[in-house]
Amino acid sequence: MNFTMKTMLVSPLGLALYVLGTLCLAGCASQNAKIYTLIALDTGAHVAGPPVTISVATVGVPKYLDQPQLVRRSSDVELNVAEFERWGEPLGNMMQRVLAEDLVRRLPLGSVVTTSRTLTGNETSSIELDLSRFEAEAGGTIVLDAQWRIRRNGRNVSSPQTTRIIRRPTDATTPATVKAMSDAIADLAARMAVKIR
Repeated sequence: MNFTMKTMLVSPLGLALYVLGTLCLAGCASQNAKIYTLIALDTGAHVAGPPVTISVATVGVPKYLDQPQLVRRSSDVELNVAEFERWGEPLGNMMQRVLAEDLVRRLPLGSVVTTSRTLTGNETSSIELDLSRFEAEAGGTIVLDAQWRIRRNGRNVSSPQTTRIIRRPTDATTPATVKAMSDAIADLAARMAVKIR
């Protein structure tokens, strides 16, 4: 009788400890997050012409993309947030850095492209960029929709340029998706470089 009463008193505590232990083990065994970054792509050769010095201003990113996880569209109205696939830095900062690297590779030799975080004070122009879309559609195709303009000498502003770039990943994996996104930024940089030169 005494043994039965002890067992009944300890059972709820034992059950709670068992559940807590199971949850801890499940948490430890959960999938590790994979971290991704966009990359600048080399063209192989600089174009001819006098060097330029330009800055890439802060990149405007839509709120639905401004988060650590990669976002894909699963339909026209539904977004899929990949909990275990994350960016290595905020998307706007990464886009700004990679675009600056892509631009310097597409401008005349000796050109300097900075970001708003690395200004030298010698920049004669700046690029202002706002993204409205930059993600994979349900079928995997990357869509980059952006509006940008060039501000020269802090005063003269070019007319806004609206750009849509579509890139198809080589396969359905996340690395291929991120590479296609990098390709899209390189395409954008090439279009900007024509206007800058």
